[in-house]
Amino acid sequence: MGRATQSKSDQVIYLKNRFKLLSQVVSALDAETADREDLENVLAMMGNLEVKIRRFRDDWKDGLIKK
Repeated sequence: MGRATQSKSDQVIYLKNRFKLLSQVVSALDAETADREDLENVLAMMGNLEVKIRRFRDDWKDGLIKK
């Protein structure tokens, strides 16, 4: 899997956009109609975001990205 971005600022923008998307998905949940699958989708999004954050963290630590 390739990197989503090649600079620290692009990575931060990427994360902000992903958090906004996650927030929108959670905000769209309706207590009357939400089901288990909706929660599974939110968990999957959070898991994917965690993987990306860890990858970016490691890139920053290893100096693999441009500033």
